[in-house]
Amino acid sequence: MKIIKIFLTLAFLFFTSLSTHAYQITQCSTEDCVDRFKDFKKYARKDIPQATEVLGTFYYKGYGVEQSFKKARKYYLNSAKYGNPNAQFKLALMMLEGKGGDKEISQGINWMEWAARNDILAAHYFLGLYYLEGEYVDKDVELGKQFLKYAATKEYRKAQYILGKLYESDVFGKPNKDIAVEYYKMSAYFYEPSNDRLLELGIKLPQTNKDGNIERIEVESESLDDYFDTLLSALRYMPAPGKPTGSNLVGMGCRSQDSNCGFIVDPAEIERFMRDMQVQFVDPILTRHMRPLDL
Repeated sequence: MKIIKIFLTLAFLFFTSLSTHAYQITQCSTEDCVDRFKDFKKYARKDIPQATEVLGTFYYKGYGVEQSFKKARKYYLNSAKYGNPNAQFKLALMMLEGKGGDKEISQGINWMEWAARNDILAAHYFLGLYYLEGEYVDKDVELGKQFLKYAATKEYRKAQYILGKLYESDVFGKPNKDIAVEYYKMSAYFYEPSNDRLLELGIKLPQTNKDGNIERIEVESESLDDYFDTLLSALRYMPAPGKPTGSNLVGMGCRSQDSNCGFIVDPAEIERFMRDMQVQFVDPILTRHMRPLDL
């Protein structure tokens, strides 16, 4: 399973950038960065999940504040408890790698599964790798394949690429080049390694130049400052969570390690929330056996 271990290492290095959406947040100590940190800290003090997640990222990267993995993990945990999927995913990675504190494998997998339930495709991708490798969970090749396929069907390009690599290998049994090529084709226009692998196999896709390279149009997005301004504007009108939704259940307040208290906004959300709480209230370790959704 050497191929899986290599991809786990590369995947973790990629995701530990812990950027906010598509924006790369880097270490910064200028007056502007310090002011940004202070702006978000005002809302983080109210336990607004989006603000505490951003503050966690600021601490993780050293943006406007001295870098501290320990404080980053604390703020991600606070945000994750209120149901923020991105924070759940980032917290899971830190717990599994032991960044900012001890390694907490069981809790890390638990939070990774919460993120997957909340449709963070990267969480499905990581869980797929974990089950294939068998390092943090009991090895289950079929379950790992299902997690990766779920992410692939939702157009998560790295999952499509690695499925191609795995189908070329003997991980799923007898190698199947035809299926591998189909997965490479799904992601080739978006993920360079997939196109490179097709070229190595002698397959040139349409809409590529004479060398088989894909011509891309660069689209400039709004600046990081503009993004922060937009988010801060939204936070001004966002109510603090206040009393935890699950505070009347024994041990199930939003401050509880395993609780997932999101904002209750419609009947479907209430039904989902109560179902999730019942599962954890009866037996928290049941979340370790969650299966991929809609497969």
